Amino acid sequence: MHKVDMDVEMKVSGSEMEAIAKAKETLEQGGRGAHRFPKTLELAFNEYHRTNTLKHLRVALLTGLCLFMVFGIVDLMLLPADRTHMWIIRYVVICPTIAAGLAFTFALRFRRFIQPVISFAMLVASLGIVAMVYFDPTPAKNYYYSGILLLIMGAFTFISLRFLYAVSWALATAFAYEAVAIFANHTDVNILVQNTFNIIATIIIGAFTNYLMENYQRRDFLNSLLLEYENRELQKASEELRRLSISDALTSLGNRRHFDLMLDQEWMRSMRSATPISLILLDIDYFKNYNDNYGHQAGDECIRLVAQKVRGAAKRTGDTSARYGGEEFALLLSGTELADAATIAEVCRASVESLNIPHGHSAVCDVVTVSAGIATMVPDGDTSRRALVEAADKALYRAKADGRNRVVLESITRVEKPVHLVCQDA
Repeated sequence: MHKVDMDVEMKVSGSEMEAIAKAKETLEQGGRGAHRFPKTLELAFNEYHRTNTLKHLRVALLTGLCLFMVFGIVDLMLLPADRTHMWIIRYVVICPTIAAGLAFTFALRFRRFIQPVISFAMLVASLGIVAMVYFDPTPAKNYYYSGILLLIMGAFTFISLRFLYAVSWALATAFAYEAVAIFANHTDVNILVQNTFNIIATIIIGAFTNYLMENYQRRDFLNSLLLEYENRELQKASEELRRLSISDALTSLGNRRHFDLMLDQEWMRSMRSATPISLILLDIDYFKNYNDNYGHQAGDECIRLVAQKVRGAAKRTGDTSARYGGEEFALLLSGTELADAATIAEVCRASVESLNIPHGHSAVCDVVTVSAGIATMVPDGDTSRRALVEAADKALYRAKADGRNRVVLESITRVEKPVHLVCQDA
């Protein structure tokens, strides 16, 4: 059996996989219905078969065309009176028909008609050989009879005709030969019986071989679908595991590991492009008091609500929002100047305050607030990622020390004046 390449894809769902698995089981067990899939699956297999046998079919047709042309040497062995008939059949009828069939295989828009077209071309070739048998001047009529056997076997194996097409074509060829042998040539009974037996035996062997080849192709097709489905499911599972490994279960933000990965990536990008990178660290003010007095469930809900506001601040593709610690969050802003980062941090601080989550145990405001520390630098060979994180953490510490609910800026080269934004109680 020729090699089958996987060029046809058929995307399937979980429910369809049950039908595919059932079809595979039926195919392996044999019996009625084993050689045909349900309609949708059968259409996909037809396309699979056409695509993966196209190159092989072209080689077979080209080989057959060359053989038909070369075997014209046999015609030279005949009497001159019959040579004309043979060459007309060979070079005017058969060879042009095969060449047309070969050319048709390149018309990909009509490739769904390849099997009937090639079957017709093969039928013309076989009937041409039957005609040669008729014009064969030798008493035994065996010069061209052997060509019928070769063509039948080739159609079942080398040409890659589908089972039903191959069987129908072979039977039509056999009946045509019998008609010519009996009614036209009046072939001797002993020779007729022997030739008929040989043709029937060739059809049986060829049909069985063709059936097995198509059965293997159908099995390969189903296995490829099952393997593709399993690969997609494995890929989904891998992606989900990767997502879980870098995301925080409570907030769905990136976790500390995700933050470290993105910091490495954006740091290298900023270093290549010599652009600034800003880091904002935010911390919920007096969260321990909130958690102790309102309960852990309320504390988790508070963290989730604050996380939504932090996520909303990371609007660009290169921005990263992450849960940095228990009640601490991080915003990594690539290509962002210090002043722009300060604006984003202030918007984020104000949006958290606007949530109006009651916090009666805060020393700065009666609602939940956050403090933010910002650091900005242009990465180079003399600075490190750790310096950026330490600078942002230092700014956050100053924000807390200066009364919380405020944004403080920090630069590696210079220290900005703190921006104090104090909550105004109503």
